[in-house]
Amino acid sequence: MTSSVADVPTTSLASSALWARLLFWFALASEIALFGALNLFDDWRFESMPVKFAATAALAGIGYLIAASFYRRSVSLRQQAATFWGVAILLRLLALPLSPSDDFWRYQWEGKIQQAGFNPYVLAPDDPQLEKVRADFPDWLKINHRDYGAIYPPGAEMLFAELSRISESPLLYKIVFMAADLAVAALLLRLIGGKARYAVAAWYAWNPMVAYSFAGGAHFDSLMLLPMMAGILFFVRMEATGNVRTKWWLAGAGAIAFGIAISIKLIPLLLLPVCIFALGYRAIALLLSAGVPALLSLAYGYPRVAIWHSLGRFVYVTRVNDLFWWLIEDTIWPNPHQKNYHYNVILIIAVVLVSVLFFWNWKRGVLWVLGVALVLSPVLHPWYCTWILPVATWRRVHAWHVLSITLFAYFLFWDERLFALPWHAEPWMRGIIILPPIFLALFAAARKREPVVSEEPV
Repeated sequence: MTSSVADVPTTSLASSALWARLLFWFALASEIALFGALNLFDDWRFESMPVKFAATAALAGIGYLIAASFYRRSVSLRQQAATFWGVAILLRLLALPLSPSDDFWRYQWEGKIQQAGFNPYVLAPDDPQLEKVRADFPDWLKINHRDYGAIYPPGAEMLFAELSRISESPLLYKIVFMAADLAVAALLLRLIGGKARYAVAAWYAWNPMVAYSFAGGAHFDSLMLLPMMAGILFFVRMEATGNVRTKWWLAGAGAIAFGIAISIKLIPLLLLPVCIFALGYRAIALLLSAGVPALLSLAYGYPRVAIWHSLGRFVYVTRVNDLFWWLIEDTIWPNPHQKNYHYNVILIIAVVLVSVLFFWNWKRGVLWVLGVALVLSPVLHPWYCTWILPVATWRRVHAWHVLSITLFAYFLFWDERLFALPWHAEPWMRGIIILPPIFLALFAAARKREPVVSEEPV
């Protein structure tokens, strides 16, 4: 009789573990199947496709959130590596046949005109001097903002030129961006460490928005994330070593990595103030972070050629799907002409203030700086959320992962029947995107802190 009573908790725990494993595998299989089904709904010339695409992606995202939550308790430590990489690679292979985003055609175009001897910072796609190149580029009409010259930093333009030299196939670009993305996942494993590293890193590696953005939509942001996360890893390693000379080498390597990241996309520039606190008196190494993009700019004629002119024009007027400013404009600060200059100034000031606020914990500061930048940005395309996801994974702040899933609602913009004005978000759409991550963030803040364990992020 006594033994049967004692067996009850054991039986209950075994049953609970079984249900957890079943739920994990069902959720993971659902994510994979639904993510693969996106290939059925990516032809957005048909009015019904954007709704089907967004709904299917959101359901895949729910499967992902459940699978990531139950991964550690459902898969043995010996099998976690194979499961981690198998799912990560499979999701990206499923994304490869998807139609690339309209940004892709600009990458291809700017590489092509460089091969023809033209400077992409000087000539916009609709410039009369490029008429012969346009005649040999059947997808020219797919290029967005054809009255703007190049807005990407010189490192990105050099990559476009080299990729264009090899092939015009979208598959080549996607494979390169996917490889960088998987390398980011590998860096996260090193950064997280410990037995929980695969379970934690799966929040990034299995994220449908991540897999879609790089392997499907052919956005090149993974090429920025790779050196950015490498720089963070170098700085973490610098803190851990006691050798003074090694500290300087790691500080310099991290600064160069940040410089490469900035040369591809400017977002890591926002992290330099908080990096000052990471490096202390070695912060002089961050001059290398500015030096790398400055050096690459010389290849395009800077300072004689104003290579940042188009970017300055673009950020001044571009506006879509912001998280915060719409609320301010609808209540206390109207902005009838939708100009963004003052918002960008406020964003920069906020980034500096947050960096100073977290001088005592630069690792946490990195997350907060990127978070403030996304919240205060006048533009929030879904793939922008990937900028913070590696750091949010490292710091285990899952509200950002939820936001990456709700941002699939952005693709509803392609069905103009749903909106009073094209590309103007309605309140119901903002609610879909914003409310779930807010609720999760509030729930996480209300929970009591759990005891610190050995796998706590470094």
